[in-house]
Amino acid sequence: MLAFLAALSVVTWSGPAQARTPGGVIGAGYYEHIGPPKWVELACKYTAVYSPCHCPPPTVAPFDTAMGCSNVSQEWANRDALNSCTNLCSKAAKDSPGAGGGINGGVVGRPGGPQKGGVSIDGAGTVASLESEGFVGFVPFHREPLFGTQKEQLAEAVADATHVPWVFLDGMGESIQWEDPHGSAAFVQAYWSERGAPRPIGHCKHSLQVSCPLESVKLGDSLQVCSGESEDDAKAIAETSCAPLRYDALSRTWKAWGLFGIPDEGPYRVPTATVLAVGHHTFLGFMPSSLEALGPYEDWNKLAEELLERTQGTTVWLAGPAKYYSAKE
Repeated sequence: MLAFLAALSVVTWSGPAQARTPGGVIGAGYYEHIGPPKWVELACKYTAVYSPCHCPPPTVAPFDTAMGCSNVSQEWANRDALNSCTNLCSKAAKDSPGAGGGINGGVVGRPGGPQKGGVSIDGAGTVASLESEGFVGFVPFHREPLFGTQKEQLAEAVADATHVPWVFLDGMGESIQWEDPHGSAAFVQAYWSERGAPRPIGHCKHSLQVSCPLESVKLGDSLQVCSGESEDDAKAIAETSCAPLRYDALSRTWKAWGLFGIPDEGPYRVPTATVLAVGHHTFLGFMPSSLEALGPYEDWNKLAEELLERTQGTTVWLAGPAKYYSAKE
């Protein structure tokens, strides 16, 4: 499977480079009494503050204020202040233990019909079970969660809202009872091979198991794939699910605080990759489509631009201590 992913990365990224508008910091979250990183303020021609930026409970967020940054116009800075608050709150909601994120992180489902091309979970939402009865759904770019009594219907509503066919299923156990009215739902479950494969979710017609290096994120070392559609569908899912699951699980520990992006008048898109500071002027780049990190880089701006180019995205997360991003003395 690693060979397949490597080949896929070559096919995806070997196209001719296209001219792109240079990117820059477009948003940051911080505590108001501390203030934004000085280097961020200095890098912005126009700034706007969105305060208070309070994420709905039970989300635990390492900020109470969001700043928009633009070198284009004040209007864009104003827009990115609100977008940064909403975006960072969505990420914090997913990453907060007990808030629909970080409970197990190892199960994703496709509640609707078949989707060609395997697994892509960029911008996917989350459905979690509540301690009381019912379920809650978290949608990126929506600060208010969704609630429902039927997990299947809620999962479809989340998928419709995100325009991503996959959703994370948290806090429901390994083997989830799932009604599949379409007969084409699909699931991926991470597990430890030494404990044996879990019972497939729902009424699984086609299932298979594959190895996956998830030990570093404590999710297991294997994946079980279940498809109600076809054997070919199950194989396509298996070949594309390891990297995004590992990326998502790792990213929940990085505590993203900012966004880097390019000016874009289209819909505000979910960040497609992450720059992670691991030391002073030492940065690694992570993409949902790859098991390998880029770097280390000394110049995080170059790394962010590289990630945007490789993913053809408009935004990437900035994570790790903000002080590591400041210019060299």
